[in-house]
Amino acid sequence: MTESRKAKRILLVNPWIEDVSAYDYWLKPVGLLYISSILKDSGIEPVLVDCLDRYDADFLFSGGESREKYFGTGKFHEVVIPKPESMKDIPRKFKRFGIPEELLRMKLRSAGDVAGVFVTSMMTYWYTGVVDTIRVIHEELPAARIVLGGVYATLLPDHAAVKCGADFLCPGTGVAPVKRALEYLGIDVLPREDWFTALDPDYSHYTRLPYAVLMTSLGCPLRCTYCASGKLWKGFLKRDPLTIADSIERLTGRDETEDMVFFDDAILFGDFKTLLKELSRRKIVRRFHLPNGVHARLLDVEMAGLLYDNNFKTIKLGLETSDPSMQLSTGGKVTNEDFFRAVKNLADAGFTAREMSAYIMLNLPGQKVEDVERSLEKCGELGVYPSLNEFTPIPGTVQWRTLIEDDLFDEEIDPLLLDNSMLPHWWKGGMNASQVQALKEMEWKVRRSLDGK
Repeated sequence: MTESRKAKRILLVNPWIEDVSAYDYWLKPVGLLYISSILKDSGIEPVLVDCLDRYDADFLFSGGESREKYFGTGKFHEVVIPKPESMKDIPRKFKRFGIPEELLRMKLRSAGDVAGVFVTSMMTYWYTGVVDTIRVIHEELPAARIVLGGVYATLLPDHAAVKCGADFLCPGTGVAPVKRALEYLGIDVLPREDWFTALDPDYSHYTRLPYAVLMTSLGCPLRCTYCASGKLWKGFLKRDPLTIADSIERLTGRDETEDMVFFDDAILFGDFKTLLKELSRRKIVRRFHLPNGVHARLLDVEMAGLLYDNNFKTIKLGLETSDPSMQLSTGGKVTNEDFFRAVKNLADAGFTAREMSAYIMLNLPGQKVEDVERSLEKCGELGVYPSLNEFTPIPGTVQWRTLIEDDLFDEEIDPLLLDNSMLPHWWKGGMNASQVQALKEMEWKVRRSLDGK
């Protein structure tokens, strides 16, 4: 096979997750799917292996189960694996989530000749799944050059360079790392700069697609101390609402795609009302979801009505904490008044407690148990589902730097230990495991009380 023919195909791999727990809460590798569209637009054939596809045809044919629960979400196939040395004293099982290893090996062997392999990465504390996936790729495709990008590669590039086993590292977001990766592989093409506004994520790889993840914007205008959005994206870029409506309309051509999920960091800062009005005008009927902590300050009466009219079934409000001083010190994203007003607007529009919920940060540095308890109680009083979101120190954030300067952990710490499920078992800078468990039990008690109303 000639080099020019090889250069027309690139293998894209979404790796396993390795953790004590994981759930398919609409986890699609959107960045990798955009890269697929960029490659196609540049005349290169992408081949996708998604280790987290619960509906993979080969997986289901071999007896695997999709384990669906609600709105397309569900449990991954899992297998217990040996614990890494760093967590040997933590009383939790360590698991690999995603398709079985032999199935991954089979898919790699059948991929054919490719110019290279692009592997993406998500959470920094999931890096061992990236390491093991790359190890298997090397074993099955020893001549292939492997390029690693994504969130982990961007936030912890030095760690990734030492640990991951890739041949080339491409930190960063947008089209720049794609250009560097193609140059490394010796492929002389120039990807388009307007990829986000002109292209859709490429869902053609999936034989069954119960849900699709969409983005109407990139980045966030705010700079919360615990969030890495500002580290990943410079500035705030919006996509044209009519173009987004076209994308959604194309996806409705797949009858099984019943759920559409928006994962923007700051969706209400964009032209979201225009999009909602356009969806209504086109009579696009699907279940829609906002799971990423929308800004309560911007959720006015009109917005609430448009969300209800367009069949939104999941709306997560970013409360984070009900402590006014902590709200201010972490970035001023929301006040209690903002939150109360947003909940009232949603309730008046017709949303139930189960459909609207509030993210409450758990185990923020300096946070007291009583603060979380007050937040949970307030959710019960207002009739909104509480959703505890355990704090994880994210490399590159303001809070990460502060914690290191305060000697609460070392900068060279194994990122696995910063997983929110691991943190309470060893960290002296916050709540312990028993306190966290007690607050989770209180969360479920509040939920059950709301279900009974």
